[in-house]
Amino acid sequence: MFRPTDRYFQGRTAILATKHGKQQAIAPALARLGVTVVVASEFDSDCFGTFSREIPRCGTQEEAALAKAKAVLAQTGADLVLASEGSFGSHPQFPLLPSDRELVLLVDRRHDLVLRGEVLSLETNFNHATVSNLEEALAFAARVGFPEHGLIAMAQADPLPNTPIFKGIQSEEALQRAIATLQTNSPTIHLETDMRAHMNPTRMRVIAQAAAHLAEAMAQGCPQCGWPGFVACESVPGLPCELCGAPTAATKANRYRCQRCLYEQTVAVSETVAAASQCFFCNP
Repeated sequence: MFRPTDRYFQGRTAILATKHGKQQAIAPALARLGVTVVVASEFDSDCFGTFSREIPRCGTQEEAALAKAKAVLAQTGADLVLASEGSFGSHPQFPLLPSDRELVLLVDRRHDLVLRGEVLSLETNFNHATVSNLEEALAFAARVGFPEHGLIAMAQADPLPNTPIFKGIQSEEALQRAIATLQTNSPTIHLETDMRAHMNPTRMRVIAQAAAHLAEAMAQGCPQCGWPGFVACESVPGLPCELCGAPTAATKANRYRCQRCLYEQTVAVSETVAAASQCFFCNP
């Protein structure tokens, strides 16, 4: 189905826009395609937005990732750049559950090509709490994987200008010092998970999944012209119900499209029937 894409990426070096160790998650996936990942030196990703909200993110998740990539292109003169951006909140299908959406973007200036890998995962410790003492803080910390996963402490959820924010808390002693400092002005403090990649092993695993998705897109060349990124762009519903045979909302095929020549191919999924629970007639 796919044409090989070795000539586009084999033996090249990609500069990664990060200051939080994301190369640990991204480099292995691209190494399998013959791409070496190198971290951009002196790159400050915080100027594009911080999870602790003292610096708002510039635009959408994709816009922020693209802004990082463009900054590294300008800074280094490289022709192959990677950037990553995460977003956390309620899952769109399961609103009561937190989710992690990770995007890894590749910008290839030599071929005027932009590819993406993306994962939406329920695998996250994203959480927050208001606490009034160390005992309550440690109870919250235990629920979110502390100390392997770092914490952030601040006076309130929306940080005020010129108020301290304690990031990367990974010991009981550091947590106690943060509480003591913050409680000089407020009886309660806001605690949240530190979602920066180097402080969050769970998030790092999801970034690795997004990098694998990107590598898949890089390796899938258009059957007609060979251009990389021949990936599913649309799902086709209508898989028949296992009981009555009526079409359901479940995906029966995926439609692939080339970014360059716009060639399309529709590929059926491996499943032949959908569960009756997805049928409008059997489970109205």
